[in-house]
Amino acid sequence: MKVVALFFSLMSFFTSCKCNKTATDETLVSSKESTLSLQTSNLPTVVYQETTRGRYRKITISEGSIYVITAHGAKPVFWVLKKDDSQKLFDLFQKIDLEKLSTLKAPTEKRFYDGAPIANISFTTEKQTYASTDFDGGFPPAAIEAFVNELIVVAEKLNN
Repeated sequence: MKVVALFFSLMSFFTSCKCNKTATDETLVSSKESTLSLQTSNLPTVVYQETTRGRYRKITISEGSIYVITAHGAKPVFWVLKKDDSQKLFDLFQKIDLEKLSTLKAPTEKRFYDGAPIANISFTTEKQTYASTDFDGGFPPAAIEAFVNELIVVAEKLNN
């Protein structure tokens, strides 16, 4: 009788382990699929920076998080980007011609006499880093204006 009880105990133990393994394998497959779908719509690493004599702001987006630094030497504050914000920034990013980013002309020149902070933006993809020329903070070139303005809105919204 003890042998029969031992046999059934071992059978239930081994079958329950097999069920857990199957569930774990299915979870891994769905996790990999969701990671792949996220990678197709991820932004590259984005760095936006504004500098003037008394003010500094750096906004970085990397791997689904947004980092904001508001003073030289300060530690960054970071949040996970909301899905809606990430998608909106990605849609605006797709409209930017990265090859022409370094040749964009600033619409104003207030930064030359401390009328505006000196700003620039860079995008780092898997292949290359694309950087803009300097422009006035608050007055980006038209080709990147929508993206820069939305980036600032998202950073300020999360900072409050």
